[in-house]
Amino acid sequence: MRLILVRHGETELNRLGRIQGINSAPLTEEGRRQARAAAVALRSDTPFILYTSPLARAVETAEMISAETGATPTREDGLVEMDVGGFEGLSGPQMRERYPEVMKAWDEDPAATFMPDGERLTQVRDRAWDAVTRMAERHEPDTVVAVTHNFPIQMIICSALDMPLNSFRRLRVDLCSLTRFEFSARGVTQLSVNETWHLR
Repeated sequence: MRLILVRHGETELNRLGRIQGINSAPLTEEGRRQARAAAVALRSDTPFILYTSPLARAVETAEMISAETGATPTREDGLVEMDVGGFEGLSGPQMRERYPEVMKAWDEDPAATFMPDGERLTQVRDRAWDAVTRMAERHEPDTVVAVTHNFPIQMIICSALDMPLNSFRRLRVDLCSLTRFEFSARGVTQLSVNETWHLR
């Protein structure tokens, strides 16, 4: 299977630089422009099977890809963004002011840190990696495009490359970027990370 991970387009919280978890925010006009650009870029990868996180910003991005390529999106819960609980909508300074102990733990060992009333990275990794390995089993000879979010993409990269989860901070995943893998009997090969050429 060839797997192409697409991060969703911009939302208002992205524009403001605030933390975004499992809310239902739609794309901004810039986010729709980004999604259209990703959709056009993916035309050269057709035909492919299309999956999406169930969150509105991912679904909207997937629908634009569908309109451009004819692929019908299927919702996959394992691709949903990390539940950041009480961090939802906060800026960096607000998180440190309201949750100093959680932020101290996040700075020291993020993989073991639960978001306040939310998830931790190991949970995101487990469900996201389970989702893509099931896709690989189901679609072995095919190309699969999966529209998802920052943390799931970072966790999939860490899993594919046997990287410690706490190395996720070294991975940049821009809005509507493309990240490519190849799954085969030999294992998983990273083909690209954070392609943004189509957004220029």
